[in-house]
Amino acid sequence: MNNNLTFQFGMYEPATDSIIVNNRENSILVIRCKECNSSVIFDEPSHVVYLCHLAEETLLLYAKLALKANGLQNYVDAMNKFN
Repeated sequence: MNNNLTFQFGMYEPATDSIIVNNRENSILVIRCKECNSSVIFDEPSHVVYLCHLAEETLLLYAKLALKANGLQNYVDAMNKFN
């Protein structure tokens, strides 16, 4: 997988809990948040809210982290340290 993707445009689709992004090569990538979030281990089940807010408010960062090995897990671990 290409870890150097640069996204031009993205949107969160609440009906499918997905992020749809367009990269520089004019291809569309659909990231299903429920599937990505299921691979993360949470200290508390309620901590899934970290990823929900990220997907809805900073979706291009969510997309980049979801495509990176342990990206979402590292994000949640960092959020746990701050809170």
